[in-house]
Amino acid sequence: MKPHISATLAALLILLSACASAPNTGVADHSPMSQASLCQQTKSMKFSKDGDGFEDPDQAIRLLSACLLSWPDAPTAYRALTLKMRAIAYGQRKDYTHAIADREESLRLVPPRTGWDIIGLASGYRDCGQPERAVELLRKMLQDNLGLSGKGTPPGMPSYYHLGRALIDLQQWPGAAEAFSEGMSYQQDYVWAYAYRSLAYDRMELPVLARADIDKAHSLIEKLKPDARERAHQDFQKPPFAELFTKYPDKGIR
Repeated sequence: MKPHISATLAALLILLSACASAPNTGVADHSPMSQASLCQQTKSMKFSKDGDGFEDPDQAIRLLSACLLSWPDAPTAYRALTLKMRAIAYGQRKDYTHAIADREESLRLVPPRTGWDIIGLASGYRDCGQPERAVELLRKMLQDNLGLSGKGTPPGMPSYYHLGRALIDLQQWPGAAEAFSEGMSYQQDYVWAYAYRSLAYDRMELPVLARADIDKAHSLIEKLKPDARERAHQDFQKPPFAELFTKYPDKGIR
């Protein structure tokens, strides 16, 4: 559960266009190819089909790095967005150290405005094996009432889903189940929330609840679009779900 990057890249390109067209910036005075011109090359980056990343993350890292290097005095908002985009590409390459560094620098330049800013950073920490740091970040985000659309807006399923995932990694099963349940109060049709809550219930030795969530996950999978349904079936054949789905086989109830 991630924000699609198309909106972030659109904002990046709008900022770039504004900066490149602004008078008296001095941008074109430092090299045969101006900083803005180098950064304009980021327009060639293409999204992955699911909109969660880049079609070619290596190209994205190369182009975004060249832009950052060539324009060290770029406007703060532009530099922060560029770092955020490069963090996404690093994450796709499973280079979580660089992804985290870019996200933290981005947030240093421009403090988090929505919960997605914190969720992205927390996901990086969880992916690199530091779920305790992810839990710390997400709980503070919730305490600060920083929602998906800004301060004072609802946290939504993503906030609690990512908290639950981090608590699963810490094997804090009751807390994880509670987090997924809270997320479901905002969105009741997210397959992975039921799948992971089933895992938590199973580890808590609550088989009736675990079975109910697995059955719900099965039902929701069949309602997905064909490509998403196929990916879900493939993912459920991998740990930690392979064992879980063997223990609670599909009853064919829809």
